[in-house]
Amino acid sequence: MVAGSNPAGRTHMKNLIIFGSPGAGKGTQAGLIAAKYQLAHLSSGEILRQAVSSGSSLGAQIQAFQVRGELVPDELIIKIFQEQLDSLNKQNFILDGYPRTLAQAHDLDEYLKNQPITAIINLQLPEEEAIKRIILRGESSGRADDNEEVVRNRFTVYRAQTMPLLDYYKQQNKVIEIDGRPAIEEIFEKITAALDNLSA
Repeated sequence: MVAGSNPAGRTHMKNLIIFGSPGAGKGTQAGLIAAKYQLAHLSSGEILRQAVSSGSSLGAQIQAFQVRGELVPDELIIKIFQEQLDSLNKQNFILDGYPRTLAQAHDLDEYLKNQPITAIINLQLPEEEAIKRIILRGESSGRADDNEEVVRNRFTVYRAQTMPLLDYYKQQNKVIEIDGRPAIEEIFEKITAALDNLSA
């Protein structure tokens, strides 16, 4: 959870999802957005890594899927995120890495009937560029799930299971398209301009 220093933004901003392929920079931008608009930042990667590091049986199940580049099953991730959302006590939020399947999106819409998602920020990045970013990240971080074989499997899963979410949210007129190739600061400026225009 990240608190910011812009109380004016809090009045207008609602609930957001940041969307994009692996390596698109979702976590970085979500953190910046959360700080600016005083939103809770719920990151699936961070939440799942905490579960794995806890040494629990749930963490062991999660790790088994992650090392293969597969998504954690819907029933597990839905339960985890419902608990996280419950803990926010109706604070506005940005979701990073969730939902990742249509089943998760449908469940989220039902769960948030009284505080629906305002907008989905889609970071667009060519697949090969994203793969290079992740492999470089893995070389510096030592993350086992950032090797090329696992990364390419993650993209196969992403195209099959997560990409359909874009059409789902486009039908609701909630998608904001953002070029994910420029520098972090430039991307953030474009996102905030779009969000400020949305909430004006």
